[in-house]
Amino acid sequence: MRSVSTAAAATALVGVVALWLALEYKPGWYRPVVLDEATLRRARIESVGLADRISERLVHRLPVDVTLTDRTINEWLAALPELWPNAGDGLPPELSQPAVRFDAGTVHLGAHYANGGWRAILGLALSIDVSLDGRSLEVRLHGAASGALPAPRSVLDRIIDPLLDRGRRRNGPRGVGENGWGAALRNVRSTDDLFQGVSIGNRFVWFNGHRPFRIATIDVGDRKLRLRLEPL
Repeated sequence: MRSVSTAAAATALVGVVALWLALEYKPGWYRPVVLDEATLRRARIESVGLADRISERLVHRLPVDVTLTDRTINEWLAALPELWPNAGDGLPPELSQPAVRFDAGTVHLGAHYANGGWRAILGLALSIDVSLDGRSLEVRLHGAASGALPAPRSVLDRIIDPLLDRGRRRNGPRGVGENGWGAALRNVRSTDDLFQGVSIGNRFVWFNGHRPFRIATIDVGDRKLRLRLEPL
């Protein structure tokens, strides 16, 4: 009887350890940038330079090709609190250290998630494509993980649904969607919608000069995001 109890306790212990290791698992693609002075300076110069180039092309009604590496975007994410202090307003406090990775048509989004005693790397995998007629962007969430395990749906709902609701109610900054975030998110009501795939209107307004444009092409892969923006 004692041997049975011992075996059961050992099995339970192994299960707890395995679960802990699975939650602590960090995907190889998840590499958030640690901000230092050099990174902050580079992020400021590169982001301003890109914004100016896009502005100049769109003001003159010319298309513009943009290529961004995931390393560059991760540096911008690390520098965001310094460059744009209010950018994170409304984000769940449980999230920190965001990072992205571009790989073969898939955008990986990750962040460190901490709630009570539970800590894990929360990762999302999604695709973004331009529709055949070019009038919308097709966005679909393909998977969500917490460490090496599927992310609990309750966690996803806790994070994603409030963000969607807040985006629809805030009409947000000009430059996203024809009428702000609310218009861009009008067809996205829940996490379920993202798993099924949603269409977002492909008409945006550039903040500098208020120039309307659309995304003509999107190419994700080779650790790069390539876009062509066309004036409307």
